[in-house]
Amino acid sequence: MKLKLKHIFILFFFLFKGTSPIYSQEEYMDLLLLFVDEKYDICFSKSMKYTQKDKTKNHPLPYLYLAMSSFEMSQDHKYTNLHPKAYKTAISFTAKYRKKDKVYKYKTDAAPFIDKFKLILMEDIENYMMEKTESSYSKAASISKKTCDMDPDDYGAKLLYGHLCNLTKNKSTAKEYLKISKEKLAEMAENKFGLKYLTKSQQFILRYSLTELASFYQTKNPAQSKEILELGKHFFYAENEDSKIEYTQDYKAFYDRL
Repeated sequence: MKLKLKHIFILFFFLFKGTSPIYSQEEYMDLLLLFVDEKYDICFSKSMKYTQKDKTKNHPLPYLYLAMSSFEMSQDHKYTNLHPKAYKTAISFTAKYRKKDKVYKYKTDAAPFIDKFKLILMEDIENYMMEKTESSYSKAASISKKTCDMDPDDYGAKLLYGHLCNLTKNKSTAKEYLKISKEKLAEMAENKFGLKYLTKSQQFILRYSLTELASFYQTKNPAQSKEILELGKHFFYAENEDSKIEYTQDYKAFYDRL
């Protein structure tokens, strides 16, 4: 396919600026051009067709483009009438994309978008958790599960989901996710450079999850509360040059109180 001069400029601009989630592959160039041209509704429709055809329904990229175009439409009021469920669709298809891309072949393309999206979803989770009702915990758990599906390597997200499963009386799933995440975090605690390899959303969610779980056990079992905080002490107790999130002394103060 011959690219117009405009498209060549756009692709090279994004490549060198590092702001485009898609630039490392030439597959589905039609979807790429629609996306960088901000024709999100057309990109959405065309991506959807690819996910429904036998020859292309198992390829990860159409799911990623569908998720990204849905997300962009959810941020623009002009699409509200035609795509009122764009935000939910973006959540669903981001998770479906990651399921299709089991080996994360398109990590370079997808990771910036997924990282950004997870941080937005965390705002929703935090808001629901602050309500402290059975219904709000259930909604937070549902979104938290999606963040796990979007990023299977995010053990902070799995820890949070396990905690929320406990709060919603889903004991068997809580036990499964808490066990997996605690084992992995204990393993990570042995690597002082471990924070360097976590994305911004993974760092944020891990710190949030550890403090939430530790707070939950603070009065019931202070020793267990401190044990939980110990899993992230080497990451969040003091300032760390590998941190991608803003340092606060909250973690240190909480740990010292215990």
